[in-house]
Amino acid sequence: MSQNSSGILLLDKQPEMTSYDCIRNLKRIWKRTDIGHGGTLDRFASGMLPILVGEGLKLVRFFLESHPTLPTYWKSYAGTFEFGTATETGDPEGDVLETRPVSGLTPERVTAAMSTFVGAPCEQMPPQFSAKKINGERASDLARAGKVPELKPVQVYIRNFECTGIEGNRVHFTADCSKGTYVRSLALDLARKLDTVAHVTALRRTAVGDFKVESALTLAQVEAMPLEKSLLDMQRSTSFMPALELIGIELEQLRVGKTDGIGARLANSGLAPNIYCARNAAGLPVGLFELAKDRQVKFLRGIIS
Repeated sequence: MSQNSSGILLLDKQPEMTSYDCIRNLKRIWKRTDIGHGGTLDRFASGMLPILVGEGLKLVRFFLESHPTLPTYWKSYAGTFEFGTATETGDPEGDVLETRPVSGLTPERVTAAMSTFVGAPCEQMPPQFSAKKINGERASDLARAGKVPELKPVQVYIRNFECTGIEGNRVHFTADCSKGTYVRSLALDLARKLDTVAHVTALRRTAVGDFKVESALTLAQVEAMPLEKSLLDMQRSTSFMPALELIGIELEQLRVGKTDGIGARLANSGLAPNIYCARNAAGLPVGLFELAKDRQVKFLRGIIS
């Protein structure tokens, strides 16, 4: 496998496609199976869906379970809430469950309610129709089977939450959220503060960390170009991680599985706790190390075999 055949595709997912639909189409286009994605995007939504290819699959945890100080911990959205109507799924695809009157939906009142979510940790209940796993089963699969998923609230962080316009009962917004945040749940939580109910009518993921949707390709564009031209190579794919350049014989030690010396240097480096991408002299990634707050270092994995 060449270096150019591994990395990350920044895909601009179109509405009416599931994240797995995108994977299935890419497997057909590229005639290969070593493909995954960096975080489910709802079927009705559009926007940034990082696709991990080849060696890039080793980066999946930094999109799904990323360290809070890494840029990929944060996802950005733009969309629309409709107040006064709650649906079964929290989006436009579900049946209407409840309607309530809406009053006083002014920019000042909405902005004040939004500000209460920003900064401090928020307790959020995942939607019943979600990819949240419960004893190995998706909550959405249980819900469709007529069962009630036993969901527990999770702690999420909202870094930015702004009203960008109001049209009748519809509020347009932007938000920067931590991993694990459900915008559909955010709509319901905001509606409660405004004494009504709501659902999401439109949603677009505009960024995952420093990866912006403006740089993403549609499936049609991907199909029309060579694989190598559609991917960010491994060097660019790991650019969101702080770098640790290996020196002396450290690279050879890493090749044979000896990481104690690298770990000791990182622990005594004075660098801030984070996940570091070890690189060779050419700047190519060769391994991942996590430096904890107690200065303990864990070797996570090698990237290039």
